[in-house]
Amino acid sequence: MTDWTAPNREALLRALLDSATELSSLHDVEAVLLSIVRRTRQLLRSDMAYISLNDHQEGITYIRQSDGVLTNAYRTIRMPIGTGILGLVASGEAAYQTTDYLRDESVTHIPKIDRTVAQEGVRTIMGVPLVMTGQVIGALMVAERSHRVFSPEEVETVDSLGKHAAVALDNAEKYAQALRDAEQLSVKNARSQQELLSVTEVAQFDEDLMQAILENPSPEGVLEVTAGRLGAAVTLLNERGEVIAATPGASSSVFNDQAVQQAMSAADDLGTPQPVELSRTQAGAVETGLLAPVRSGRSALGYLVVGGLAQVNGLPQVIPAQQTLLSRAAAHCALALLFLQADEDAQYRTQLDVLDELLSGEVVPRSRLDRRLRHWGMTSSDRAWVALIDHPAGHDRDVQRQFRSLPGTSLLAEVEGHLCVMFTEEAWIDQFQAMDSASAGVRAAFCGPMESITQLPGFHRRALTALSALRYSARTGLVDAASIGVVGTVVHLMADSDAAELTREIQPLLDYDAERGTSLTATALRYFDTDRRIDRTAEALFVHRNTVKQRLGSITRLLGEGWDCAPRALDVHLSLRAWGLSGDRL
Repeated sequence: MTDWTAPNREALLRALLDSATELSSLHDVEAVLLSIVRRTRQLLRSDMAYISLNDHQEGITYIRQSDGVLTNAYRTIRMPIGTGILGLVASGEAAYQTTDYLRDESVTHIPKIDRTVAQEGVRTIMGVPLVMTGQVIGALMVAERSHRVFSPEEVETVDSLGKHAAVALDNAEKYAQALRDAEQLSVKNARSQQELLSVTEVAQFDEDLMQAILENPSPEGVLEVTAGRLGAAVTLLNERGEVIAATPGASSSVFNDQAVQQAMSAADDLGTPQPVELSRTQAGAVETGLLAPVRSGRSALGYLVVGGLAQVNGLPQVIPAQQTLLSRAAAHCALALLFLQADEDAQYRTQLDVLDELLSGEVVPRSRLDRRLRHWGMTSSDRAWVALIDHPAGHDRDVQRQFRSLPGTSLLAEVEGHLCVMFTEEAWIDQFQAMDSASAGVRAAFCGPMESITQLPGFHRRALTALSALRYSARTGLVDAASIGVVGTVVHLMADSDAAELTREIQPLLDYDAERGTSLTATALRYFDTDRRIDRTAEALFVHRNTVKQRLGSITRLLGEGWDCAPRALDVHLSLRAWGLSGDRL
């Protein structure tokens, strides 16, 4: 099994991009086939690779091109679709692999083929189907003469290359067919020239998409090229149907959620672009579009949506050229998203290392710290804040992207079960509170500013204390650690204790209030918070001074003499503050 560490994965994605670039520039069928098998064998470092094409009329699949195969019998294998590993993969059900083909009883064996496999010395075989516009056209296979288990990442790599191979093969076949037609149908020269031009335009579209990814490996470039070619706004949805990127003119607020979900389900089942109702006005006017799945292997990465689909008699009219172009764009968008995810993963790991190093309490040389922070435009002496966020979907990439988009966000990683964010702009606080996610069960606490990033351990502890107090209070939102006080520290220290009784000193008041419907506990808390002045307590509670005096007398009877005098006053006030934070008060 290949070592799929982060550097290897990034190198693999770069090699995959180079392969896709080469394939998009080839127009000769045999050159495309040879490039496919050589690139596949090179990427997976396998003993051999080969590609088969299906003959559905005869019900067979046959090896058309190979690399690394030694015997002529193996190079010319022809077998019924559905038999053996090759026939099973060529049937299009799914990717498949076996680590000992001749002994694998889960597949249908053909004695003649088994003898050929034994003569070649093949033991391990893995392959993926080649699918074009919903039709299985063949299989892309790799094989080993020894035992090997291909990892899910390796299978996904072959699947991704297979998608680009199918596109390139389809391009080459159409290009070659157009050339043949142009030569043979001289009497229909104008029509042949137009067909040749159409194929050339599709090939140029592929090259433009690839160039956009090379210049900026992100989906925005793919969307821009696609919108320019189709002359309509294009939107990228995530796997849940939420908008994550769009070209100018696209509107996320007008989407018909139910129709989009139905189109997503149909696109997943059929693997082809589907018409979708995007919006409907009060007057009954309907805007329709096309939705194409963006996939990498079996993983759904999202969906591309383009609007402006023409209608005839109230029904959307799908033009084949639009489907073809959108399918091409979806394949390139998947590649761009894989690059983006690889970059995000690398950034996340690096930022986690920096945060872990800072929070460890060890002395980090400023020169080394500045070198690492320079990548994010920071230095160790920058003025900064730290925030800790409890989010129910904190692992989600889209959630982390939202927080990264806030002004001044420099570092973000999960530390001790929370998202830890370092930011350098105070506007981050207001922007966080304005986010929709900040009101959806999210708790967060921030602390700062710190005059140097090396002060992070102390500020992180204060933010963690404030977050514990916020959790104890059963409230959500964002809180400044400076507003919590020492009671937050007590709550934090006792958060994991089963024997914690922070309100023990005032339990008689709580019981009395619960039985009688009175507010003696609130009165006692306000009394302490106003420096034990009856006049200010009455003013804060909007009651008469005599009422406060009567309540204080009741409190004294319940708690005993000296409840508001040192040293007992500290314990009582602390219990009252803890009650004030608790959800019982809400």
